[in-house]
Amino acid sequence: MTTTFKVLKYDCASCALVMEGICEDTPGVKKAEVNVRQKTLTVEHDDSVQSAALKTALDSEGYPVELV
Repeated sequence: MTTTFKVLKYDCASCALVMEGICEDTPGVKKAEVNVRQKTLTVEHDDSVQSAALKTALDSEGYPVELV
């Protein structure tokens, strides 16, 4: 399963790594990748992962996203 988010706040390349790490630390997430040019975050995960939980984790760390 794949979920794509629009990144609402992006300051630097290290932000992308942090956002990917937040997602990849979530059980059931296989891969997370930020596309800097398109300002999107794509997360590959199994069915046990809810997109709302990923959004909450990112938002709470100061990386607001919006489900595409």
